[in-house]
Amino acid sequence: MQQVKYDPEILYVQKLYFFLFLATFSLLAAILIGWRVGVQGGIFSFLIGLIISYAAMLRKKTFSPPQKKVTVQRMAREISQDTSPLAISRFASQLYYYLHEPGQAISLLEKFLSSHDPLLCATLADILYKEGRTKQALSVARDNPYALIDPLLLATQGHILKELGKLQDAARMYERSLRLAKEAGFPHNGAHWLTQHFLSLAYTGSIHHALADCYLALKDFDAAKQHYRAGNRRFLDLTFWRFPSQSITRPAKNYTKFH
Repeated sequence: MQQVKYDPEILYVQKLYFFLFLATFSLLAAILIGWRVGVQGGIFSFLIGLIISYAAMLRKKTFSPPQKKVTVQRMAREISQDTSPLAISRFASQLYYYLHEPGQAISLLEKFLSSHDPLLCATLADILYKEGRTKQALSVARDNPYALIDPLLLATQGHILKELGKLQDAARMYERSLRLAKEAGFPHNGAHWLTQHFLSLAYTGSIHHALADCYLALKDFDAAKQHYRAGNRRFLDLTFWRFPSQSITRPAKNYTKFH
């Protein structure tokens, strides 16, 4: 199976869980040490454990995807029990990112596009964009009835417009996406509530960074610095922090890959 290239937001959530996993062992060890040698010893060992856990998280760059057979079995089980737009979006995402079947993923999503589900539409637009079908991707996103009221669809349009060099239009999409996400949040992608919370923070941070890139290119340096800082505040992992000198073009995002 080919190596899965995760979006930075997905990788960030995986790294957070990795940190929590290590921190849990640090806590258990600290409790044992505190019981054996005293409270101060337990606290000291816990702090050392947290530092080591955080350093390990910073150094962690990749995670192994599930085996292809396991993925196929899980997909078949889920889709046989649930054919909602959310399930279809997740199924198509797995076809594309884990099984590397872009044609099947696109065909499946197009069959259910008439449902006008914003998450399904954003997933299709994202895959089309990554397959180089940029104009079609933008058309799919814009034709959705929720194109200007769903934060994920707005962010997806922003990514595409940014790639096309339409920076002012992209900035407007990002600004509106951030405002609506603050009011109502991103659509639920079927993940556990904690994963959903981590993803929302990561996507909000990335949108701030993308918006900062737009403002930097438009020579609005004060706004760019403000949004770089706002994005950085959403990331516990310092390796995800961005600064004006690190401005790069970012790909469109898919919100349904992590579940």
